[in-house]
Amino acid sequence: MPVVRILHRGGNLRSLLPLATHPAIDAIEADILVRGDHIVAHHDRPLGPLPFTIGPEGLHREQNDRVHLPDILAAVGATDPHSGLVLDLRSWLADPAPDLARELLQLPSRSHVVVNCEVWSIADRLRAWVPDLCVAYSIRSEPQLRRFIARGIKDQPESVAVAVRESLLHSAEEVRSLKRYARAVTAWTVDDPDRGLELADWGVDAVVSNHIAVLNAL
Repeated sequence: MPVVRILHRGGNLRSLLPLATHPAIDAIEADILVRGDHIVAHHDRPLGPLPFTIGPEGLHREQNDRVHLPDILAAVGATDPHSGLVLDLRSWLADPAPDLARELLQLPSRSHVVVNCEVWSIADRLRAWVPDLCVAYSIRSEPQLRRFIARGIKDQPESVAVAVRESLLHSAEEVRSLKRYARAVTAWTVDDPDRGLELADWGVDAVVSNHIAVLNAL
């Protein structure tokens, strides 16, 4: 099967949501977190109750036009029912899993949604609450990668998906070994076309990129 092409942060801004129908994009990704009484999309880390966020580009005042999760769910479903949605679940200030589960259970179908979790215990809870939802462990370091493989060797758990930092993948053999315990492997964030093609050739199931040109090359 062809690799799934995911636009990084495509759901974080209202202006990017229409890209769900772009011919080079199979799914858009959004970083979601609890802010007040809502689940909102935002890549940067909130500074507690203060109206500021901090990220790679420094400190910023939060905007009033934040994208809420229902906006994202409605936009993707309305533009193209076959478009995919990847939600990266952030739990910096509060656990969004219960509210997220309630929102997703209202959808007539969840086949187009994947939820990536930095906290694996939250991933396990979501899988229990919403059994037909594809939930992935986010793997950001070599120790986490070894932990996932060791868990698979020891416990032989029900297969789960994984989203792996692309720099942790070094060969096709590594990808094959990982897929012994993962139902699907996503590589993020890939901003070089040659690297994207290499990972696709190694057998990853999905590639996340900031650039449509990279996705178009796959």
